[in-house]
Amino acid sequence: MAKSSTETYRTNAKSRAKHVKDNSPGGKYAHTKSYKRAHSKARRALGIMGKGGKDVVKKNGKLRGRESIKINRGRGGAQRK
Repeated sequence: MAKSSTETYRTNAKSRAKHVKDNSPGGKYAHTKSYKRAHSKARRALGIMGKGGKDVVKKNGKLRGRESIKINRGRGGAQRK
């Protein structure tokens, strides 16, 4: 007997699509890699690479200074998911 979540994914196409998207491997696209490369370079230049702390922020198409992780990653809300 299948569990309820399995049954939901089998019968509900929208739910299945979200499940597949959520469980797909991330970071496999070129634009994702270039984004990470640019942010890593900026963090190295600021001397904060590998030390945790604040995020480097992209505003108006350019990498700007630092910003709280909570504020930066919270921006966009549902559109980022």
